[in-house]
Amino acid sequence: MTTHEYQVVARCTDPSHPGATTLIYTTHAASIQEATAKVQKLRIDKMTPGLYRITQVTEREPECTCAEPGFGGQCAGEPWCHKVEEAAVTSAVPE
Repeated sequence: MTTHEYQVVARCTDPSHPGATTLIYTTHAASIQEATAKVQKLRIDKMTPGLYRITQVTEREPECTCAEPGFGGQCAGEPWCHKVEEAAVTSAVPE
């Protein structure tokens, strides 16, 4: 099963709490639901009940790790390469 990297954001529900107002976790999971459950179980549930609530989960796009990416972004096993995308946008097309 393919896993992706997710960023999970949790916000404090008590404005008077002296701790952090926002917590950001990164986890690898097969889906947004799995990422949410992992952070909830491993982090949020170990804190004061109800103090933090997960408010956002986003999939983080892989970064290209190659020096010279090939056409189509297939480099270093990554599904897409931002260097290729940027090069395609900035390259002049001869007329």
